[in-house]
Amino acid sequence: MPFCQQCGSQASSTAHFCFNCGADVAATAIALPGLSEGWKTCFAALQKAGGVDLPQSIELTLAERALVLFNPWAFLFGPFYYVAKGMARKAVALCIVALVLTAGVRLLLGAAGLHSVMFSALVFFIPSALFATRANIDYFKKMVLDDEGWL
Repeated sequence: MPFCQQCGSQASSTAHFCFNCGADVAATAIALPGLSEGWKTCFAALQKAGGVDLPQSIELTLAERALVLFNPWAFLFGPFYYVAKGMARKAVALCIVALVLTAGVRLLLGAAGLHSVMFSALVFFIPSALFATRANIDYFKKMVLDDEGWL
């Protein structure tokens, strides 16, 4: 859970204001030392969307949605990116999920008789897409919510 930078009380990850003092939690929850401006912008967009479940994602602009929901470095480097960010357990869990998804899609394509090279090549984008779409939310959970669980 994040803490309010004004009064020090525990703040909700989905609230926009501290329940104790009324400070803007969206701005203060991302005031972490050593966090780059890019991550601060991403985390601010996540706070604007209401936290990791994104209940208010309709309030995000298209650029903010792209920022929150896609990480090109995680797309390219997948589990290595996660390990570099200190999320090794999540990397292992996502590798297992990606393996199961890839095997399931390959079985479905085989059962449907779609053995073309194009479909086979597309299947291998599943792990990359999985890592790319989860990376920013998982890093937010690690840094702001102090959640380093498996998924």
